[in-house]
Amino acid sequence: MDVGQREIELRGGRIVLYTRADDRHGIWQARFRLGTDRTLVRRSTKTTDLAEAKRTAEELYEELRYKQRNNHPLKDQTFKLLADDFVRKTARETLEGRLSKGRLVLIEGTLRRYLLPFFGKRPINSITTADFNEYDEWRLDYWTRGYGADKVVATAAAVPSPKTLVMEQSILRQILKHGLEQGSLKQLAFMRAKRAKTNRRGAFDVKEYRLLVRTARQRSNEAEHPRVKRDRQLLELYVRLLVGTGMRVGEARGLTWRDVELIHTGNGKLTETLRLWVDGKTGKRAVIGTRAAKNTLKKLLAHYGWKDLDEARANGNGLFRNSKGEDIGTFEVGFGKLMEAAGLDKDRHGNARTLYSLRHTYATFRLLYGGTDVYLLARNMGTSVNMIEQHYGHVSTTLAADKLI
Repeated sequence: MDVGQREIELRGGRIVLYTRADDRHGIWQARFRLGTDRTLVRRSTKTTDLAEAKRTAEELYEELRYKQRNNHPLKDQTFKLLADDFVRKTARETLEGRLSKGRLVLIEGTLRRYLLPFFGKRPINSITTADFNEYDEWRLDYWTRGYGADKVVATAAAVPSPKTLVMEQSILRQILKHGLEQGSLKQLAFMRAKRAKTNRRGAFDVKEYRLLVRTARQRSNEAEHPRVKRDRQLLELYVRLLVGTGMRVGEARGLTWRDVELIHTGNGKLTETLRLWVDGKTGKRAVIGTRAAKNTLKKLLAHYGWKDLDEARANGNGLFRNSKGEDIGTFEVGFGKLMEAAGLDKDRHGNARTLYSLRHTYATFRLLYGGTDVYLLARNMGTSVNMIEQHYGHVSTTLAADKLI
């Protein structure tokens, strides 16, 4: 036996306590032989005290015997196995239309980059609050001094935002709750809930929005090259459509003409209304556009030379295509140049504006000037009433100004 290694038998050799020669702390490990097939299971007692290690080993032995008699798995499921099962469940829900493809992609990416490298090999019943705290530090250093420091990923922020950390923690919690539901996890260790910093959204006010579209049109008129002129015209229509619908950028990216309808509402006037079927982070839903959005859609038809919506739907192409007929992945670069030309790259609070500012502009306009019910607005935007109140509470205060003076 190596120097520093010890071994003690209990229950006639059915329990063997031992220390490893390479463990300078001398923590007692336990080896159990169960049943007539002499099944071998190993566990750590997590203590250097022999008396405590004996008590722990006896308890573990009885627990393992109970599991064996009742045909329960003797070894703890690893986090990776639980995560794989959770992904399979999520993929089924995606196929059934109960979960969006975007959510599945987010879960798989978060697991691959962060959760599996840290938790993957760990038995789920051995994960503690200390592990969660250690993971937080590991995650914050991931792209700077840690696991991903040598990787080049264009879309990854060096320091994750509070919102990103909240989303990732939500995925981790969902996976562990899946373990609770299927009985492989006994209890969920305490996980400190993260809170995303709530920033006021960088929306445009009416004057700024008018300046934005006026600048977009002016830039189109000034363009000499036909391709540049066409791209700038399409950008203006894109801006108008997002402000008229409140779609997410990712939802607009996946739209085809087959997802577009002009319906008649049952208000007795047979009003023609724009309805879009989008598929985003909250799954498939119908989005009702404003009258301005309906007019923008008709201009978009004319932009491509379609005589009507039926002709465009029969073709089935995406709503936003470049001069080569390819779907446009993002308008980010062109939109940035447009905002710079209009001097609108930041709002009055110093918040940087992005394409998502168009969605926030829609919400603000609907609350301020549309008189839209918060519940209906949340449904149309594919978000919660709570999120509307968090991010647009200042709008409610403005609406109540006459009661506050």
